[in-house]
Amino acid sequence: MLGIYLLLTVLLWIWVIVISATHLVITTIVYRDAKTLYEPALNISPFLWAAITFVIPIGGMFIYWLMNYSNLSKRNL
Repeated sequence: MLGIYLLLTVLLWIWVIVISATHLVITTIVYRDAKTLYEPALNISPFLWAAITFVIPIGGMFIYWLMNYSNLSKRNL
């Protein structure tokens, strides 16, 4: 029984490490891209975009793309 708990604990920690690394990679990608924008949507700073993306990684990245690069952005109107 101890072996099952140990295995589950190891799998949990691996999952936590993978999720944390994914959060950091997505946040870094969005932050670097936000720094290159001449006129970001709603004048949101790159640091705030990074914070939004860190809190909700896939959703934040999608919102970032939607606001800055999709056909809904003000540059494409």
